[in-house]
Amino acid sequence: MFNRRTTTALLAAIAFCAVPITSSAQAFPTKPVQIIVPYAAGGSTDILARIVASRLADKWKQPVIVDNKPGAGTVLGTGLAARAPGDGYTLFMTATGFNINQVLLPKLPYNPQALSPLALVADSYSFLYVHSSLPVNSVAELIAYGKANPGKLTFASSGNGSSPHIAAEMLAMRAGIEILHVPYKGNGPAINDLVGGQVNAMFDSAATMSYVPSGKLKLLGVASTKPIARAPEVAVIAKSGVAGLADFASGGWFGMFLPASTPIDLQKKIYADVKAVLETRDVHDAIYKSGADPVLMSQAEFSAYLKRDLESWGTVVRDRKITLD
Repeated sequence: MFNRRTTTALLAAIAFCAVPITSSAQAFPTKPVQIIVPYAAGGSTDILARIVASRLADKWKQPVIVDNKPGAGTVLGTGLAARAPGDGYTLFMTATGFNINQVLLPKLPYNPQALSPLALVADSYSFLYVHSSLPVNSVAELIAYGKANPGKLTFASSGNGSSPHIAAEMLAMRAGIEILHVPYKGNGPAINDLVGGQVNAMFDSAATMSYVPSGKLKLLGVASTKPIARAPEVAVIAKSGVAGLADFASGGWFGMFLPASTPIDLQKKIYADVKAVLETRDVHDAIYKSGADPVLMSQAEFSAYLKRDLESWGTVVRDRKITLD
């Protein structure tokens, strides 16, 4: 049985044990921090990670290193992040595929719950691009081409189960065409082959518009139900007149996570620093220029957002029987 003296000593010990955590959170970081990105360098997620890393390095006075770990549809990099120690020195920047994989793989080699949502950084609309050699100039013409050439229309993506992959499958499902999906280890390699003509089409962010003025790519439309402020002149796929596409919309999110074992006070400290960086004008403009739209959410808001997103993408994955193979 505890007496008053024992209880007092116990409370003092608990208080003492709590001090190092709080102190370490205040002093963090005292050495380099890494941000694991489960995609190849050059893609949208990588670009956003480098924008944030650069500003965090300035704020923390410590190197913040982006560590690209592509492979297995983001499973490789995500697993490394999920198994990282919860000391704040390993952060994780990923995209919509984080949720999609939870539907694609019933037995993931890591526990998604081992990663705590830190902050939503940005989201983006999906734009439909085709190589300039493809004899189509609208979504309606693309669908007609697909029906006339079943299985010959190739769609690139940043990997099996990625948001560009799901968008392509959703288009095919709703428009009634057969496509051939060609997965890559990230947006960068996929865009390179699209521009080079090795593949016909791809859903990607606004950043890829830079290839349109030179005639290397054609932009057929945006996966939205109404014109968007970023590019009001771009045709809306939902208004293409193609049966089945009347409510077609697709996009992706980009967010930061950290190991769930990270002490709460340290999580709050890191979130506050990330929030401060994301709220600066130069970071806001850099994210927008990359083709994404800056959207900052708290940890709780981001967690709720992820739950809704998981339900939405899960429907398409199951209906199209999409796998990582």
